[in-house]
Amino acid sequence: MPSPLYETDKEIADRLASKDLENLTNDDITNASRILIRYSGVPNSEGIRDSIVMALHKWDKTPDQLNEKSKSIWQSGWRPGRLEEGEIGSGADVTAGCGQ
Repeated sequence: MPSPLYETDKEIADRLASKDLENLTNDDITNASRILIRYSGVPNSEGIRDSIVMALHKWDKTPDQLNEKSKSIWQSGWRPGRLEEGEIGSGADVTAGCGQ
């Protein structure tokens, strides 16, 4: 196994390969770029690279385009785990019924 994270990254790469371009999130794009870079030239990691390459073909993107998009996402101030705009929730008043 080329990396302790191989199994986790392989699951992510396989999931990404099944997604359509219009359904990608910033997490998806940055993960695809990260995985492609992490396993570039690493022996015995063809399976994970193949999944990302298959995804790139499906999305009609090159590795350079993927990395440029990922770079622009990071430069925008995005960070993993932060909610993206529009993901805030139902808008329910969570203070109602809390003694307030």
